Amino acid sequence: MATEPGLDGVVPFRFDCHRCGHCCTGGEGHVWLEDGEVEAMAKAKGMDPGAFERLHVRTVPDPRDPSKLRLSLREKDEGHGGRCTLLEGSNHCSVYTARPSHCRTFPYWPSVLGSEDGFEAARATCPGIRPEPDAAVQAEAFARLEGIYAKLGELLDAVRPVCIARGVCCRFEEADHVLYATGLEADYAAHKLPEAPAPEAEGRCPYHVKGRCTAREGRPLGCRTYYCDPQMSDALEATHERLLGEIREIERDLGYPASYAPFPAMLAQRGVGLPPTEG
Repeated sequence: MATEPGLDGVVPFRFDCHRCGHCCTGGEGHVWLEDGEVEAMAKAKGMDPGAFERLHVRTVPDPRDPSKLRLSLREKDEGHGGRCTLLEGSNHCSVYTARPSHCRTFPYWPSVLGSEDGFEAARATCPGIRPEPDAAVQAEAFARLEGIYAKLGELLDAVRPVCIARGVCCRFEEADHVLYATGLEADYAAHKLPEAPAPEAEGRCPYHVKGRCTAREGRPLGCRTYYCDPQMSDALEATHERLLGEIREIERDLGYPASYAPFPAMLAQRGVGLPPTEG
């Protein structure tokens, strides 16, 4: 797996692009252009470079040295932050293959890697930036999470909800079910079982292999409280919400990065269930 440049930052982080377009639609600042980038973008748009520059580029003083002028991409609401003029729809860059180096390298900018304020500004814009927990904090969080899972296991042993092991609950498209989990739970699962085959269907958990869960020890709370037994559904839902609150307490107590999203997507962000890369 390639090295994550964000781990060398003042605030270590990992990054997974969500294709949300937030970095192209808001905030203040500039997208600086290097030599040859205007011509490359113009070619991608099928335009004359001069016409492209008049429409999409502006010349502004360099904030680090106001005596110098630099080229920057233009915004639709010039001077107040806003959408890049090259953006189509909510998240499609019309010159993506020829986009500037400044865009390509986000969020691994010196201002983000070298400054806590810069990191927080980038994080406020980009949902794909995930702070990397300190190893000691993560170990304590995992231990407390295991305690919650153990407590739930004792409760389930006592009430014995019906499970006929059909595996339908893991075939989300059949069960009309979306499995959500916290980032802490996804980190724990990926730690317990860092490798898994590609999912058998789009959006499905990679740990579900040939009808069976291959990650029983690491599975999240949503799996552990989901049963087909209609007599237990209300009680288990209430139990789920109560224990989810306890997981949130772990996040607050330890400053663990808080997130909540579909479990398979978070596993993919952590490299679980992805096809091997070449080279």
